[in-house]
Amino acid sequence: MKIFKVLIVVPPLVNGDKGTDPMSNRPDIESYRLVSPIEPLTVAADLRTRGYQVDLCDLGLYVDSRFNSFTNELIAFRPDAVVLVQSILTFATAQDWNGSPVFKIAKQNIPNVVTILSGGHATNYPGHAVRDGICDYSIRGEVDFAVGDLLCALNNAKEPSSIHGVSYHRGTEVEVSLDYPSVDLSKLPVPAYEVLTVEQRKGYETILEYGKIRFPEKSVRYRDIMTSRSCPLRCAYCSVAPLRGSKQKYRRKPLELVLDEIEIALDSGIEEIHFFDDLFAESEEQILKFTNELVKRNLRFPWFVAQGIPLWPLSETVIDAMCSTGMYRLICPLESGNDRVLKRIIGKKFSTIAHHHDVLNWARKSDLEIIGMYVVGMPGESREELFDTINFADSHSEIDYSVFSIATPMVGTRLMKQVISSGQLKDTGKINRIIKRTVALYRTEAFSEYELGIIRAFDWDRLNFATLERQTKYASMVGITLEQLTQLRRHAQDTFYSFFPDFEGPFSFKELYSEPNMYQALEPKIA
Repeated sequence: MKIFKVLIVVPPLVNGDKGTDPMSNRPDIESYRLVSPIEPLTVAADLRTRGYQVDLCDLGLYVDSRFNSFTNELIAFRPDAVVLVQSILTFATAQDWNGSPVFKIAKQNIPNVVTILSGGHATNYPGHAVRDGICDYSIRGEVDFAVGDLLCALNNAKEPSSIHGVSYHRGTEVEVSLDYPSVDLSKLPVPAYEVLTVEQRKGYETILEYGKIRFPEKSVRYRDIMTSRSCPLRCAYCSVAPLRGSKQKYRRKPLELVLDEIEIALDSGIEEIHFFDDLFAESEEQILKFTNELVKRNLRFPWFVAQGIPLWPLSETVIDAMCSTGMYRLICPLESGNDRVLKRIIGKKFSTIAHHHDVLNWARKSDLEIIGMYVVGMPGESREELFDTINFADSHSEIDYSVFSIATPMVGTRLMKQVISSGQLKDTGKINRIIKRTVALYRTEAFSEYELGIIRAFDWDRLNFATLERQTKYASMVGITLEQLTQLRRHAQDTFYSFFPDFEGPFSFKELYSEPNMYQALEPKIA
């Protein structure tokens, strides 16, 4: 059977068909989460140049009965192949979804359809889904060209053994390639947004991340654009290297291609752009070249770096240049308030606390919205160093909103290897049951799980929402009302109590600081 028609399926950023929204009585706002399907539409663009007919189904566009909607699209299009491709490979949520419901429905309705899995599960567990009968083929890592290469091989009755990253049945055995596809970003086509229907395009304008730091405050007509991939750093908790390939060097698209993609987006009616990179830039020079070219092309639009901008390349000059082209929000991966933790434990070898102080001062002078992101609970971090992080956040009132993420060992990361080898994490099944870094999966000699939960739920609330002015500003930044913000704050505390129902206080790490492991025996309840 020849393959002519390909349906690309984008998995939901949050699993499940429905949920409970803490902000209203509608289905869970987490089920509404979307980012632009950058990598699926890049695959689509490559397939179209090879002559394939391509359609796309983003399951995140459906909140109610998403699999019924998928079935309807499948039957209407009648594809020869169904390929699952994540919106952005390294975006952490739903990364280990194996696509079983999608492929089951596809085979039930079109028995001869070819099924191909890519994304986190295919990369973290190469060959498992093929061995388990979930799909016919899987491809690990970056699949921009690998999907097309595989389909062409199948159409020419060739074994796909020469295609990096592919797992497939060879007789009764499963052949597993442990290599990663290698992608030259200068050869990537512009994502094929023309594949989307009018209804799908409207969906990306209406299903927004309300209450999240990536909310497009200036215009709902926004798009995510990727300008680079990989990262020169190997931070302990980061899954970029395991997902893209540890040998994949940091790569940037040629600046001309990035600017062309921006112009195409703006010409199509897009009004705000979020740059969604593993690492936006590694030097001051790279950022200034980018802003200078925007000025030369007379391009000014609201923008920010959605995954957090690296701080070490930033100077007052760079921040001024970015603001002059329309950047309005600075998402800062501050990570820690202690240099030793920042450099030796986390791995931010180019960063210093002193420079972070300067960046925040420069950003406030430029009247930017400032988001501070911290990671708490690293093995080897002392109580004193954790206290430094809380004090750092306390000392910078210019930060409009602080995010505290509990260190979570993702598959393949240095952190996961460390906590498994030390015996701190014995039940690795917890990793797939806990999302959003809401609870610690292990304890250290310095602190217990509940103490990190206190920081996330209660210190977070104290630091961010102490005054009506701060509440009002944040609600405006993320597109919600004050009433909805109150519900979200209550939801954070309810989440803490769902893990620690017997906890009675105190509700601040500063109060707990002098009482190490007051509740050492308190175990989180994990369903």
